[in-house]
Order: sequence, then structure tokens, then C-alpha cells
Amino acid sequence: MIILIGKGCMARLCIARLCIAFGALLIGVWPSAGFAERSIEVVILNLKLTCDPDQCRTPVLEVQEHTGVDANYVEYVFASPPGVALDEARITGVEVDGEGATHYVRALAAGPGSLKCKWLAQARPGGDNGLAKGYCWIAIKK
Repeated sequence: MIILIGKGCMARLCIARLCIAFGALLIGVWPSAGFAERSIEVVILNLKLTCDPDQCRTPVLEVQEHTGVDANYVEYVFASPPGVALDEARITGVEVDGEGATHYVRALAAGPGSLKCKWLAQARPGGDNGLAKGYCWIAIKK
């Protein structure tokens, strides 16, 4: 930025030009300094299905929403263990604690090699905290 101040510049005019130049400089720098974003922390969940001869289960997960304003949810796709074919026709979500439209555990989709589950928790305004605590299971093809 170049500020031109001539010889015949009156004191008030020079001060005004300096203030305008300084203000423009602040406006150009302020958004990047004032709203600098921190990097988002990445959390890797290395969750696996636990299987017996008849079925596989996800770990028990708990998702909560305390505000009553929004809903928290987690969707996770679990790969089948090597050599295990999952029966996509026999899946379900099991809620261990609580139930209802505002919080649930559901098995969304499955294929021979994966299971997708969703845990949703939404608090009721003026009511209880939303809590989705449970697991999904899928049968093993025989």
C-alpha cells in the first residue's frame, strides 16, 4: 500500500489519510488473524465385529445429546472378518438403554462383506438427554 502525502498537505488531511490507510490495513489482516481456524483433530476408531459361529456384533457404543437443540449421530461401516459371509437379510440394531424416535440404534445396510450401523441421540426439549447406547448384529451365512 502506498500513501501519498504531498508537501502542501495539511495536518488534518494527512492524519485522515493515515487513518484510512491504517483502517484498510486492519480490515485486510483482521479476518485472517481473528478467524484463524484450528486444524480439526482426527480420531480413528478401529472398531471390529466380534463373531461367534452364528452371528457378528458391533461393540456397544453410546452417543448422547445434552442440549435438546440438535442431534448427535454416528454411522459406522464394519467389515466382515476374513472368511465370514454376512447374511444381509438378518440384521438389527439393539438399544441397550432407552428407546424411542429421538434416540435409537439401527442397522442401516449390509452386504456379504460389511454391516452399516447408526446410533442417533436427540434430547427432548425440557426432557431427558438423548441417549443411544447399543449395538448392531448380523447373522452369518451358513
